Amino acid sequence: MNKAKAVFLDRDGTIMSDPGYISDPGKVEIFRGAVEALKALKKAGYLLVIITNQSGIGRGYFSPDDLEKVNARMSALFEERGVRFDGIYFCPHVDENKCTCRKPQPGLIFRAAHEHDIDISVSFMVGNSRSDVMAGVAAGCRLNFLIGSETESLSQNGILSVESVEDATEIILGLDVKGCRS
Repeated sequence: MNKAKAVFLDRDGTIMSDPGYISDPGKVEIFRGAVEALKALKKAGYLLVIITNQSGIGRGYFSPDDLEKVNARMSALFEERGVRFDGIYFCPHVDENKCTCRKPQPGLIFRAAHEHDIDISVSFMVGNSRSDVMAGVAAGCRLNFLIGSETESLSQNGILSVESVEDATEIILGLDVKGCRS
């Protein structure tokens, strides 16, 4: 049986707004363009897996229950528009904990890959920070997409700078169409 392919996605600033340490589900605002992009990825056979650092828990800004409510609201907004996530993985730690699940460490990607039988080498990471894409590189993702303004001097192989999750999706689907699958 073939392993699954996935797109690992950061949450805040990648598929929804990032007001900073969001703990109120009422403040969840998903990016409109992300909905159509994620629908296209699902249609192409990709699992959609959220990989997110949530140090607000470790800092005491909000509880794991608050995070669950925010994730539930985000998931509901996407599901209302036809997008269902296959998994949501989060790290509650701060940098000082030096855990293996906090991006740029690849622990959450490895865990999701194990639990969903994902082939990381044909999968992608999409995020809006250096730690997002470095986690994808460390895990061995085929390509890693860095969204937005933090694109300074990341000339490492396997990282592409894009403007949005829509742009990353266009490239991913273009690779599939061209038969360039790994």
